[in-house]
This record gives sequence, structure tokens and C-alpha cells, in this order.
Amino acid sequence: MCASVTGSGCRSERPPPDRPSQPTLTVAPDPNASRATGTGRRVVAVGQIAQPWHVGTWSPASITLSEVAAGDAIVVLGAYWGDLEARSSTAPTDLHGTLQDIINQGSSTVGRKKPPVFAQLYVELDAQPGPHTIVPPYLGGPAGDGTLYVVQVRGLTERRVITSGQRWATGTALPDVSVALDGEPVPGDLIIAIGGYDNTTPRDHAGFSHPPAGWLPLGILDDPANNVPSELCYRVADDAHAGSVTWTWTDPTVNVTAAAIAALR
Repeated sequence: MCASVTGSGCRSERPPPDRPSQPTLTVAPDPNASRATGTGRRVVAVGQIAQPWHVGTWSPASITLSEVAAGDAIVVLGAYWGDLEARSSTAPTDLHGTLQDIINQGSSTVGRKKPPVFAQLYVELDAQPGPHTIVPPYLGGPAGDGTLYVVQVRGLTERRVITSGQRWATGTALPDVSVALDGEPVPGDLIIAIGGYDNTTPRDHAGFSHPPAGWLPLGILDDPANNVPSELCYRVADDAHAGSVTWTWTDPTVNVTAAAIAALR
């Protein structure tokens, strides 16, 4: 797996094919964002786009954060099914910056494990001011599917990832997925997490715990019939035991789960 806090990258990965960036979903900062978590580390904008099963294209094709301010961070997350060969690139890109690989389960999953479901988490900790357009990874086709989430964070003081964690598991009738940070956060750290799954029988909805207790919702894809269901949430740590999260669902046929989590300061 090519995933590290230092973002070492993977020289063996094949570059992704040309991916369209238009049309784009344009997201502006929420002027009321500080009401949920105060004026410290906080999420000020979030957007999501999806590529449905057997469609083979993202709609829209990208997400543009329209007003990134000096000192803001960008967090890019996703949960996907990769219809790809081994060593294919599964990285998203920023047309106006460089994303750092923190967790990318795709490198060890697509073309290597079944089902090829994976989660990922990338960051840009000191983004240049101005608009940023995030292009999702190439998922292949016709069976590639998943959801890309882009989050704009404001108020980081050290502009670094403190610790991260991940989880990938297969089984029969899996009832939940839990993921925990490898290290302990401190009060005030902003923690963001994504969890997703796939199943053996299409359903109308996943029945996610939305959001998990103690967490704030950022986005959800609740369509087990046409996509990899996933949910994104965050919290500002209020004690040293805030660094884990568990999602549950009502779907009785889950056979693979994937999750990623990181703490930013």
C-alpha cells in the first residue's frame, strides 16, 4: 500500500487517463459554518459527486471550491469500487494544487483483492488562495462506481495531519464498520472520517446510522442498488478518546467494508 503521512507516492502506479473536469460542482464557503463547532478548526464548505454503477462517468465531473483562503486546508475523500487493473492510478487531482496521499486503499485493492472496494483520504494542508478544482480518480468502466467528497477546512494552527487510521474487511452479513486513529488526538483537533461498504443484493437504502453518535454529518450516498454506499462525518475532539467511529446499517447482505480517518491540527 502507498499511504503515509509524508505522502511518499507510488512510482509503480500507472497514470490515470485524461479525465474531464467539466461540468463542475461549484461550492462556496458557508457563512454559518462556525455555529456548529465555534471559531476554531472547522469545516466551511463541502461537496460530493458520484459515479453510478454501469454509467462509467462522474456527474458532475469535478468539484470546485470557489473561495479558498490563505491557510485553508482541502481534504479529499472517497469510497469506491475500482473496475481497474492492478497498478492503475486511483488518485484524485487538484488542477490548482497538489494533493498529499494520506490513505489510499486502492493501491493494494484494485486488481488484487475482491471485491475491489476501497476508501481514500488526501489532503492539501496549506492550499493556495483562490479556486481549486478537484477531479476524482478514474474508476474504470463500465462497473466502476463511488462517491467523491471534498471538504474545505479553516482554522488549522499547525497545518498538519497528526495521526490517521484505516480499516478494510470482508465477510458475510457484516453489521458495521469501525475505524480508529493510530494515535491519540488532543482537544481541538479536527477529526474527519469516511466509511463505506458493498453488498451482494441491491437494496433501496443502506439504513446508515446518520450520523454516528457524537459526530456531525458532512455527506452521504445512500444507494446500495447503484453505487457503493458511504457516509462522511467529522467532529472536533473534546477529549483523548474521540478518535474512533462506528457506522451501522440495516442492509443484511454487506460483504466488504472500507473506512479511513485522520486528525488535523
